Amino acid sequence: MPDDRETASGPLDGVRVLDLTRYVSGPHATQMMGDSGADVVKIEGFAGDGMRMADTKLGKPDSLLFMTINRAKRSLAIDLRNDEGKAVLRDLVREADILVENFRPGVLEKMGFGWDVLQQINPRLILVRISGFGQDGPWAERASYDPVIQALSGIQSLTGAVDGPPTVCGTVITDYLAGLHAVIGAVSALQGRQRTGKGQWVDVSMLDAATSLLLSAIPEYLMQGVTRTRRGNKNPVSVPSHCFECGDGRHVHITAWTDVEFAKLAQAMEMPELTTDPRFADMESRIANDTAIETIIAGWMKRFDAAEVERRLMVVNLPAARVATLDEVAVNPQLQHRGHFVEVEHPLKGRIPVAGPAIRYSDSPPAGTPRIPLLGEHSAEVLQEWLNYDPARIRALTAADVIRGNGGD
Repeated sequence: MPDDRETASGPLDGVRVLDLTRYVSGPHATQMMGDSGADVVKIEGFAGDGMRMADTKLGKPDSLLFMTINRAKRSLAIDLRNDEGKAVLRDLVREADILVENFRPGVLEKMGFGWDVLQQINPRLILVRISGFGQDGPWAERASYDPVIQALSGIQSLTGAVDGPPTVCGTVITDYLAGLHAVIGAVSALQGRQRTGKGQWVDVSMLDAATSLLLSAIPEYLMQGVTRTRRGNKNPVSVPSHCFECGDGRHVHITAWTDVEFAKLAQAMEMPELTTDPRFADMESRIANDTAIETIIAGWMKRFDAAEVERRLMVVNLPAARVATLDEVAVNPQLQHRGHFVEVEHPLKGRIPVAGPAIRYSDSPPAGTPRIPLLGEHSAEVLQEWLNYDPARIRALTAADVIRGNGGD
C-alpha cells in the first residue's frame, strides 16, 4: 500500500520525533504528533512495547490496546543495551527535533542520554519527559500507574456514590491527560525554539496534570477549610445537575446552570409553576432545596422512557442526554458525521476500527489512515532516510543483532 507519509501534511509536517515511550501516556502523545504530520519513529527493544501484548483479543503479535495509541508511527527495533545500539541512537538524536520518553526519572541518565549529553549531541533538541511525579521532589522515583495517580490526586475521593467507596474513572484519564500536556509542552517548546534557536526539556508530571482537574476544590480547602466529598452525580454548585432514572430503567443527565435553563426545564416538564415557587427562585434557593426539586424531576422522568425525556429536553434546548452505552457510542451520528472512528491498516490483522484524531485543521485534512507498525518494521527504512546509512551498514547492524527489522525477525 502507498506510504501515507508521502501525502501527509499538517502543522507538524517536517518535524522529526523520536518516541522512546511505552504503555499509554507517551504513545498517546506521540500519536497526536503523528496525526498532526510529524514523522514519529517509535524506538523499541526487541521485546517491543509491553502494550503490544496487553490483551490477546486478536492474538499475536499486537493487541487492540496497542493499536489504539500507536498509529501514524514507524517502528525501529534496536538493542540499546550495547554500545553499537547507543551509537545508532546518538545519530538519530542528532537528526531529531523532539525526543519523548516516559521512563521513571533517572532511567534515561543510566542509559547515557541525560539532558546534558543530549544537549551536546543536538542543542536544538526538545526533550519531553513524562513521569508519575515529575523529575524531582521526594516522590520523583516512586512507581505509578493511572489508578495510583487517580488516588493521590484526589480524583478517586471525589468519584463514586455518596455512601460508596472511592472509585476510579472508567478509563485511564490521567495517562491521557499527561499525554495531552506533553504535546502542549512539545509544541510550545518548538515555538520557543523558533525564537531562541535552542532546545529545552519539558517535564510533565501525571500528578500535576491530574490535580489540575480539581477546579476550585483545593482553593476551597486552603482558603476556607472546606473538604469536598463524593456527591455521586450531583454538582455542588448547580441544582439541578443530576442523572435521573427514566421509566425504562435508562438514565438521562440534565444540567441547568442558570435561571433561564431552569425555566426551560419547567417548560419541558409542563410545570411552569416551578419558576414561581420561592424554593426554586434562584440557584441559591435550589441548592438549599435540592432534594425537593430533584424529587419532582425524578417523578416526572419516571413517566417516560429515556428517549422521550431526551427528546422533550432537546426541544427546549436544555443541556441533557441519555447515558449512552458503548454500542450506542459506536454508532453515534455526530461522531459518524465527523468521521471520528477510522479503520487503520495492520499488516497482519487487516483493517482495525479505532478512534481517529480529535483535532481538525482547516488547511490540513487527515491523511488517510496511517498504518500501525509491526515491531521493527521500519528499522532499515528509518536508518536510510534519517541517517543515510548504506545497505551494507544496515545488514551489518542486523547481523550483529543491534537492530531488527521485518516485524522483529
